Amino acid sequence: MVESPEPSPKSESARRGYVLMVGVVGAYANVVAYGFSYGSGNQEFELPLLNWLRDPSLYPQDPIREAFARFPTVFWQFVAYLSHWMSSEKVVFLLFVLTKLLFFLALTLILRTRIRSTGILACVIVSVALSPFLNDLTPLGASDILDSTQTQTSLAIALLLWAAWFLLEERWVPAAIICALTVYISAPYFVFMLFAFAPFAVMDWRRHRTEIIGAGVIGAAISVPWLLVSHGVTNQGFPKGYVEALIAFYPFHVTLAGHEAYELVSGVGLLVAAGLMVAIARKTGQRRDIRFEILTASFILPVFLGALFGAIHLTPMLARLQLLRADSFLILFSTLLIQIHGANHLTTLSGSPATTFFFSSIAILLPLSDSMGLLWPLLIAMFLWRLRPKRIEELCERIARSNGARLLILLLLLAGITFAGRPEADWSSTVVFLLLIIGGCCFVYTGSGEYSTVRLGKMTNVVSALGILALAAGTVPSLTSLWNPLVVPTPLQRDWRDVQDWAKENTPREAQFLVPTYPGGFRVFSERSSWGEWKDGQAMYLYPPFTDEYRRRMEAVGYSWDKWESTGAISGNYKRLSWERLGELARQHQLSYIIQFREVTYPAIPIFANQHYAVYKVVF
Repeated sequence: MVESPEPSPKSESARRGYVLMVGVVGAYANVVAYGFSYGSGNQEFELPLLNWLRDPSLYPQDPIREAFARFPTVFWQFVAYLSHWMSSEKVVFLLFVLTKLLFFLALTLILRTRIRSTGILACVIVSVALSPFLNDLTPLGASDILDSTQTQTSLAIALLLWAAWFLLEERWVPAAIICALTVYISAPYFVFMLFAFAPFAVMDWRRHRTEIIGAGVIGAAISVPWLLVSHGVTNQGFPKGYVEALIAFYPFHVTLAGHEAYELVSGVGLLVAAGLMVAIARKTGQRRDIRFEILTASFILPVFLGALFGAIHLTPMLARLQLLRADSFLILFSTLLIQIHGANHLTTLSGSPATTFFFSSIAILLPLSDSMGLLWPLLIAMFLWRLRPKRIEELCERIARSNGARLLILLLLLAGITFAGRPEADWSSTVVFLLLIIGGCCFVYTGSGEYSTVRLGKMTNVVSALGILALAAGTVPSLTSLWNPLVVPTPLQRDWRDVQDWAKENTPREAQFLVPTYPGGFRVFSERSSWGEWKDGQAMYLYPPFTDEYRRRMEAVGYSWDKWESTGAISGNYKRLSWERLGELARQHQLSYIIQFREVTYPAIPIFANQHYAVYKVVF
């Protein structure tokens, strides 16, 4: 075996420049691949808050205003302030870009001393940026890690990554300052990060006692005033059936019971894989990063407590904390832990270079697979590495000695990649990545049967780059996304926006609309009050007295209160309501207009209609 050291940058300044470049590239790749959405997701509730902050006369007689007045974040107040000089959409977009930069720069700083190869470091950062499952809802708490819709949560996560980096570097004061400031942006995520501070305080007490005490005092001085300004949120009575109402609205933040089995298996499987990677690193004598392992493990406790209380005794305050959403950090750090050990495992060949390459490459490319599809091959690869099968090594070495065999294998793999890459193929990305890695195994050995850690590193870079390019080709919507990342709305979304624009231009400010239960966000662009939106359930977290009214509204429009149904089912229940029933609801609650899906036929003539929606005037 030929051993060669991994090349490194010539100076620390060059290293810092490289880190900055990789962080910016990661942020850009994420923005281009997943775009920027405005007016969707949680913004369906939060943009009306922004409208109200700019103009408090909006939404008269709408109880949602009580929730707006109690929203415990300065994020949207800051957006409202900046909106005096530019449009709200531009302000949110600038904060969106800033959030991505903060996220990926912090991520790069965390990884730069933990992944020895600068090339693999870049591959890991970009794999996170393009990751389908890291850009989707988390499997245990249905929360965010990366999102195309900018909210206060997105910014809080990015800032807390910086706090985590300072903790890893044993710099307590800046870590405490950043963490304390995030309570004004997202209080639940501030609480989640405290679970990380606790074990580090115990670990560092002897070395940094004075600094830890000082950091605690500074952090308390910054964060405690939040309790005073947010008194209306933190100290309220809760109506009977409050927790049940939160579960009926959206169970996935507060209990595991509503999740699909595959989500739970994937989430737990990822944690098991991370634990096994740590065990393998220990067995092979790799330099372990105890601090990063503790950081990752610290978030198991809030997620476990959230699952436990959600199953046996969920109190109103615990429900509002949404402890399961701490899996935003648990899933992210577990994924990174797997990638870190996978990358560093390349330097411990143990006489099995092909098996090591197969194992490490799957670990590095793990985030790129859809629905964590590479998780299960990773567990198999761990088992193969443990057995160190000589036949696999001999086969790879034999193939390497024959250029004809290499060419034949590559052609077969190319055919398989082409077949698996079809749009209609299931698990296509997972199969493509596996075939790429298998093809790379044929080049681990040289033609003379030798191998080196440098060669493995280069092959890993090549396979990772090819995997990233393959995924990017299928993820980036169009070439225009390279300079215009705005997500193009669907025809249904465009028509929903048209209805809101019509309402704003053609109805009085005090007009109230009976709207479909889903989609939500009618208040966003119409600046008119709505009645019957499913998304209004978010107001219960901020203003618990709204609970009974929300339940009455949902039951009136056919919402299934006892069992969560999909958003499609929610829309379907509303479509089945008769014209007489909608008219009765509108007159009972003094609603001036009724909006229904255009496919539903009523005897009345709409005063406005497009391909998907129709608006009817209520006659009293």
